[in-house]
Amino acid sequence: MPRYTKQLIQPLLLASIALSASMSVRAATGPEACAALSQIQLPDATVTSTEFITNGHFQPPGEGDSLRAASTAELKNLPPFCRVSLTIKPQIRVEVWLPGQNWNQRFQAVGGGGYAGFIAYDSLGEAIRNGYAGSSTDTGHSASIANGKFVLNADHTLNQQQIDDFAHRAVHEMTVKAKTLIAAYYQSPPRYSYWNGCSTGGRQGLMEAQRYPKDFDGILSMAPAINWDRFIPAEIWPQLVMQQDLGAPIPAAKLHALQQAIIAEYDKADGVVDGVIDDPRIVHPSDKLMASAGLNTAEIAAMRKIWTGPRTANGSFMWYGLEPTAPLIGLGGAQPFPIVVDYIGIWLQQNPQWDWKSMDYAAFERFFEQSRQQFHSRLATDNPDLSQFAEEGGKLMMWHGWDDQLIFPRGTIDYFQRVQAAAGGEEATSKFAKLFMAPGVMHCRGGVGPDKIEALPALVKWVEQGKAPQQILATKEQDGKVIRTRPICAYPQRTVYSGKGSSDDAANFSCMAPAPKR
Repeated sequence: MPRYTKQLIQPLLLASIALSASMSVRAATGPEACAALSQIQLPDATVTSTEFITNGHFQPPGEGDSLRAASTAELKNLPPFCRVSLTIKPQIRVEVWLPGQNWNQRFQAVGGGGYAGFIAYDSLGEAIRNGYAGSSTDTGHSASIANGKFVLNADHTLNQQQIDDFAHRAVHEMTVKAKTLIAAYYQSPPRYSYWNGCSTGGRQGLMEAQRYPKDFDGILSMAPAINWDRFIPAEIWPQLVMQQDLGAPIPAAKLHALQQAIIAEYDKADGVVDGVIDDPRIVHPSDKLMASAGLNTAEIAAMRKIWTGPRTANGSFMWYGLEPTAPLIGLGGAQPFPIVVDYIGIWLQQNPQWDWKSMDYAAFERFFEQSRQQFHSRLATDNPDLSQFAEEGGKLMMWHGWDDQLIFPRGTIDYFQRVQAAAGGEEATSKFAKLFMAPGVMHCRGGVGPDKIEALPALVKWVEQGKAPQQILATKEQDGKVIRTRPICAYPQRTVYSGKGSSDDAANFSCMAPAPKR
């Protein structure tokens, strides 16, 4: 059953004042009703503009960067919609897009990426094309998604308000305000509310389930940036290893050759040769294989350190490493990933001029521990107790690509296993939460595996019809055509080829429990 939150009661009263209940359905979703939304009084927020767009096109304002090129591309084939812009105190920007017709009575909030700092216009466009009312927030700052300087005050102290807005407050406040506007515009609140986000957006969705379990009926969390206080520092580990042990990055050509050699060596393990390793945990490259890719002895040792992940001076576990099947160009290229450089330099040291090359293993260990102590409670988003979300009837679907080159997939598995333990086991957890691991898929999209994963429709069916997904369909497209389909199985099951028919057809695969460990 859909859930209606107490926080809607007062806003609904305000909405009824702003829009007369006698308005026809047609008028209530047209230009007049859109303009009337500017008169709604929202706690700690102001509607800054409204416009009813009918030409099917929308050109986002010039914000974002090369890491988020889609946020500035012109949107086409849009239905008529009411665009509402608002500001939540102190400076959180939010957009709410309301289809003028064929609303499916659902609300879909969409997440950001990296440090956020932008409105996800492309995701809003996709939401309203599919009949949803949608919303997005910049979480209180406007900047490159890789720029973490927004938390630094002029006196080089940390802006605690900005940190909290980014961590959780902006998304929750956006959700409450968006539901108010939806109820006013359509003369009815949404029947169901969904979260849809990848990376930071995945973390935002999990934060909602943990802190605000009544906000959403269904949460889709993809490649989530959870365990923030540990995985973000761990992102500089590949660069640190190469700088400390080799004095320079391993050439990109060698890294690419190594990845291809690993895939060729282990491709047959799942019974089909298709360039996709179903579960990278079976991969243990030999020195001989690595040497065949052109790596010397020192580079081989460095790669083993990188794959193992950060360890303390006495060898204790700190965090996970990249999978051997994942490309290293994201974290092991010519320069470190900018998000982690800003995090260690600005968030931990309040020093925008910090030179990462001044860091050795001992300093890394200190920064890692400082990050845990300072930001775990605010940003880790790894609380496994989802009992309130489950009691409210919420459903959580997570998926993570095995070849993620930015966020370590075993961290997501670690979290999900702890959710299972807190909920009382696999069977109890399966009633409200599921994890799907996507073979061959990189961060949010891309990679050799089928990376278009039809998770949101499966989540909707689970929430509204009670049909829990055991597998979800994934497709691979090339030049606009589907060239491969594959089921993605609910963890801990794995995809198994039948041995007959095309390996590019999902019908020839099934989901099977993993073999017992020996």
